[in-house]
Amino acid sequence: MVESISKSYKPWIIASLVVLIGSLGVLAVAMTVAFIYFSGVPQPVWLSLLGVLGGLGVAAGFGGFFLLMLVAGYSAWREGRRVQVLPPEQ
Repeated sequence: MVESISKSYKPWIIASLVVLIGSLGVLAVAMTVAFIYFSGVPQPVWLSLLGVLGGLGVAAGFGGFFLLMLVAGYSAWREGRRVQVLPPEQ
């Protein structure tokens, strides 16, 4: 039976999901603080940078996860198509 995701991909998948979840948390904090500052006061620059950083982190997390799933799927597909040649029995 072919293992769909080899053990060498699993740390990279975990790292990608940690980046994704962490940046979603940063984005949620930035949005919460933006609603607090919404009362007519101009928003500080650090808040905009925090939002951009969270958005880039979400994109990197999804992109990395998608790329890893694509590579793992291709290698599993290629492994499944491999033919084993058995020697003739005597």
